[in-house]
Amino acid sequence: MKVFVAKFSAECNEHIHHIVTRDDFHITFEQESIDGMHVRDIFENEGIEIIPSISAVVHPNGMIGLETFNYIKHHILDALRQHVHEIDGVYLQFHGASGVKGLDCVSGEHDLMKEIRAITGKYMPIAMVLDPHGNLTNELAGQLNIVRCYRESPHSDTVDTQRKVATLLVDLMKNKRVMHPIVKKLPIMVGGERSVSAKEPVCSINRLLDEAEQDPRVFSTSFHVGFIRHDDDKLGAAITVIPNTEKDRIHCEHVANQISQYVWDHRHEFKFSGHFDEVKESIEQAIAYPEKTVVITDSGDNCGAGGYGQNTIVLREFLKHKTDKKVLFAGINDAQAFEQLKQYQIGDHFSIDLGIHEDEGSAPVTIHCSLKTIGEQVYGNHQNLGEAYVLNVDETNIDIIVMNHNVQYGHMEQFDGAKTPFHDYDIVIVKMGYLDTYLIPETNHHIMALSDGPTIQRSERIPFKKIARPMWPIDEFDELYYIH
Repeated sequence: MKVFVAKFSAECNEHIHHIVTRDDFHITFEQESIDGMHVRDIFENEGIEIIPSISAVVHPNGMIGLETFNYIKHHILDALRQHVHEIDGVYLQFHGASGVKGLDCVSGEHDLMKEIRAITGKYMPIAMVLDPHGNLTNELAGQLNIVRCYRESPHSDTVDTQRKVATLLVDLMKNKRVMHPIVKKLPIMVGGERSVSAKEPVCSINRLLDEAEQDPRVFSTSFHVGFIRHDDDKLGAAITVIPNTEKDRIHCEHVANQISQYVWDHRHEFKFSGHFDEVKESIEQAIAYPEKTVVITDSGDNCGAGGYGQNTIVLREFLKHKTDKKVLFAGINDAQAFEQLKQYQIGDHFSIDLGIHEDEGSAPVTIHCSLKTIGEQVYGNHQNLGEAYVLNVDETNIDIIVMNHNVQYGHMEQFDGAKTPFHDYDIVIVKMGYLDTYLIPETNHHIMALSDGPTIQRSERIPFKKIARPMWPIDEFDELYYIH
């Protein structure tokens, strides 16, 4: 037996001005593309040969350029056409929140799946792994036999889910039967910061999903939170239940309805978790906190949700406050300022404008400062993206990392790479929403600043035009209905 595999992972924010090109993607082919999917042994241990195509992954970003998307699409479809006569199944790792500039349906996943299914025919087993922060629709699920997303947010179970779906596909390939997902599309639209899996209601939703899977009639279940950074008709949460066989469909319909009703009845529990406040109040809390290290997250410029790290909102507000505490901004992405800093030596004193003035959020602020040190921009906890310039603001203990990439600081190795060790500071400002899993244990206290910007967390403030209505929390209404 043989299985065709492909990976296309992109979380695209239409409020980011940058158009994603091929250079932004990390692209691999052949055996290298399989290695990044974490499922080689699952298939090979079952005697199933893997037919690779492409793995194309990009850090959360702006919309994908059409030419770049077509390049990725061509490699997937061309390889599939070459091997469709010999394969027994298709395994896909997609995201669910790709957005393509100039594509009529916006979603790269929806466009790709129509063409994949047209090549394979309607009976080929196809399984897809999704991020919960992607928009699943009846249309997309209708092209699939198995679809499942991660349970946890932050995503600590990514690899486990990828391997789980591979195992489910092996079952279907070796025990052929009719299998169609049941999808209940819900009129609920909340961002990731209101749906942390360790908090309610997601904690209980996941428990219900796990309990449902204890019944052999239920093959798989998922709760898709959805994605709020595109204005199109695919928005909204979803519950997916997959019957083990067609005779189990009535039972699974009942399960899907029950869990959907639970989600609806508990929708008011989708709240920001932990400590959160307006920008000014968040700064005042951090300064007043007696111990270190305190973290403020600039949630409106969350690089983990496509933000470009360009907002100066929190920096401008912080500079209005007086404090002797050691403060680090990690960091500000400003390519022009970054280029200017190349002329200076460590210890040089100068003035520089930070902020690209692309919008109100990235309005420039003049910094009188010295170049404190030069470190490295580290993506994740390993990839070196080049130099990072660390400025010290005159007559303060405020340091600012200036970069030319949208790096989200969540690992100790990243702070060390920039030569700004995390625990040297009383207060650290990062470009996140909820804190990275690796950063939480290092903090004594953390506050999410509800800043404006491309990843604004209060979805009811986003001027949507194309979504299904009514939609909670933009609209208040009592009766659950399903979006079709």
